[in-house]
Amino acid sequence: MRDDNLNSVQIQGSNFQAGITISHPHPLLCSDCSLRTAVRRRQEEEKMGSVDLIRSCLDSLRQISDEISDAILYIDSGTREAFQFSGAFPLLLELAVRSVCSLDDLSPLDAAAGWSLNYVDPPTKIVIITCRLLSDTHRYILRCLGTHSTIQSCVVFTSIPEISHSAHIDCPLGPDAFREYETLLNQDYEELVKKGNNNAFITDTAAPTQLSVSVQHLPMVICPISSRVFVLPSEGTMTELCLSNEESEESLGRGLPAVSSGQNLDGDDSPSGVTLTAHFLYYFADKMDLKLEIFSLGDTSKSIGKTMMDMSSLYDVSRRTKRSAGLLLVDRTVDLLSPCLHGDSFLERILSSLPRQHSTSKAAQSPSKIIKRIPLDMDVPFDTILEEERGNNRLYENVINFISGWNSSQVDDNNFEISPKLSGAFLANYTGASYLESLLDRGAKDGLLLVKKWLLESLKNENLSFSSKVASQSDLRNMVKIISRDQKVLVRNRGIVKLALAADMVNSEPQSSRWDALVSAERILSVSSADSSQSLSSEIRDFINTSITSQGILSLKDVLLLSMVGYILAGENFPTSVSMSPFSWEEERSIKDAIVDAILEKPQDAKIKFLNGLEKELESQAKKNVTKEGDSAKSDQIDDFDDQWGNWDENEGEEDKDDYGEVQLKLELRDRVDQLCKFFHKLSSIPVRSPTIREVLVDLSKYEHGTYGMRKGLLYKLLSAILTKGDVPGIEYHSSAVGRFFKSGFGRFGLGQAKPNLGDQSVLFIFVVGGINALEAREVMEAITESGKMDTELILGGTTLLTADDMFDLMLS
Repeated sequence: MRDDNLNSVQIQGSNFQAGITISHPHPLLCSDCSLRTAVRRRQEEEKMGSVDLIRSCLDSLRQISDEISDAILYIDSGTREAFQFSGAFPLLLELAVRSVCSLDDLSPLDAAAGWSLNYVDPPTKIVIITCRLLSDTHRYILRCLGTHSTIQSCVVFTSIPEISHSAHIDCPLGPDAFREYETLLNQDYEELVKKGNNNAFITDTAAPTQLSVSVQHLPMVICPISSRVFVLPSEGTMTELCLSNEESEESLGRGLPAVSSGQNLDGDDSPSGVTLTAHFLYYFADKMDLKLEIFSLGDTSKSIGKTMMDMSSLYDVSRRTKRSAGLLLVDRTVDLLSPCLHGDSFLERILSSLPRQHSTSKAAQSPSKIIKRIPLDMDVPFDTILEEERGNNRLYENVINFISGWNSSQVDDNNFEISPKLSGAFLANYTGASYLESLLDRGAKDGLLLVKKWLLESLKNENLSFSSKVASQSDLRNMVKIISRDQKVLVRNRGIVKLALAADMVNSEPQSSRWDALVSAERILSVSSADSSQSLSSEIRDFINTSITSQGILSLKDVLLLSMVGYILAGENFPTSVSMSPFSWEEERSIKDAIVDAILEKPQDAKIKFLNGLEKELESQAKKNVTKEGDSAKSDQIDDFDDQWGNWDENEGEEDKDDYGEVQLKLELRDRVDQLCKFFHKLSSIPVRSPTIREVLVDLSKYEHGTYGMRKGLLYKLLSAILTKGDVPGIEYHSSAVGRFFKSGFGRFGLGQAKPNLGDQSVLFIFVVGGINALEAREVMEAITESGKMDTELILGGTTLLTADDMFDLMLS
């Protein structure tokens, strides 16, 4: 994969192409000069005390400049994703890093790669940055050291703090984890050297045995979507660890917190992901110079808040010098509906519509102990333009050369065939020009207009003209064609070109019709849920039946997601007992029958995890459906009934066998669908299982609709209540060590510590355990604007960046 912040540096898949050099060690031009200038001016005018996640990430790299200067830098796939979002690669170039290479897929040629031709002496220093446990990364670090024969110093930076290594049950390192690992790595490296040529990793038997090893903590390995919003790298340890124990009745899936039931998650009951999240947030706040007043909503968040307070009483000795901030931890399971919906967000449409890259991480953990997250890297298609311009040799060759430089691994020198896609995290921040920050609070139409505006500015800056009297969908494509006519212009504007192609794709068919259909269906379900259970169940059944006749607009997965939304809405409006359905027996029976029929009618679309083990039977059913369609067509042409008489006896036994197979498949499908609906019952019973959630939903209903009359998510309603200094039920305050002292001691004499109000804090930090989606990021910005408190600084974070499809996979895994 190639990062857009690099120039002429090749990155393919998860690997950097070795042997490619850069001859000009200066930061690269951004594709939108006017935006870059405006953003830099804004940054210069900001106060030094203001919160800026991107700036903090880059500053953390500047603080280790001595270690990374003149070193070969190896990064794993999660760190690469984090660096793409923070725009770190030009800074690494500025800090005189020799080259950046992939730790997951290293090459013996990495030593020859360099960002400058000025390096004459062989490399003597390797720096490794990982967002995984040292025990998981060890084999790659050892292999990396064995590949280079001139290395004398190895510095390892991990985003996982030392305390997390000792707390993680599958990590063999103890309380002094970093020092223990330094000793372990030296010992294993010496053994590796002794083996000499017998080891495939060793390329030179003269490798030195005296190796200086240092292990340090680098907290700010995060993915900042903007200066205020971030998620954790999708292929890092903390994102892949379980947030709930699957054996628990309250669990909805390993990647989500358990449903809040008032129970404390302490000791062995606390999942590993909960503990490591608490450690991360503590050191994140420390790096941001924030003194936290901690609040929580939900059992898992409560456990995280308690762990953080215990840590602050042990480690925090500099609270007086830090800036006060209010941290609100929220369980994703308090609001499952918001990330399941398709809202009006430009970024969410892109995330949901474009194909995503497959995970490239090779975690040492057992698959049953981790959650595989889909990376945020996208495939942006260029094939439409290529197909349209085959007659224009100059433009066609420019585009071909551009893509072949981007994806060199996909080029065959003998048969110049390539994949017409631009791989890479186009959702990345550029030095001086953060496209994401500008697009984060935009709806679908406004986002498209902004992309068009940037394209027009790029054309103007390149002295290229474009005239269109009537705005149309083809404008984006035509402007990209104009930019693509000159190879240098195309390279300079590669960022906005990728963004424009992505916008063009999500607004084209069938993506546009599918999105509109889902939005319309969700609105119908919401309206029906305010009527009656009969009306809601009828709409769910109709949408399932529509998937059979919709000519591919809505897939089986789409209508099952809509069914999930319907059951969650039913639970909010028609609360029932924990084990029962919110619908009558007849209503749910019709829903189940519709699901079974949809699977049998389109078995080729039934690639869903709850149907695992039925792949062969469903594939056979798909072939039978095709055969039946062919036989039906033939039967229309048969005129003589007697001509078929002799064939009946021959086919009778075979038909009976086929019928028996279909009956067995249908019975098995009914069992699977029954289990699916039992899970839907669990979703609908959440307000009954958790009185806290029910109370919160009722109390915040007055903030249900914002300025534009659209239904708002929980984060918008929470923030609106906080900014008006309203009291939200269920939110628990975790008093500081000083507060506990007053409570237990001086509190007896009337000197107790008053509970602070979140709304009084000038910095608010909301972290959602389980993930956030792009629409929620837009809505919290709206809440601040509508409150009029523009001086409030907000940080919004989450475990991962969710789409509706991600939620479906998390819950039905």
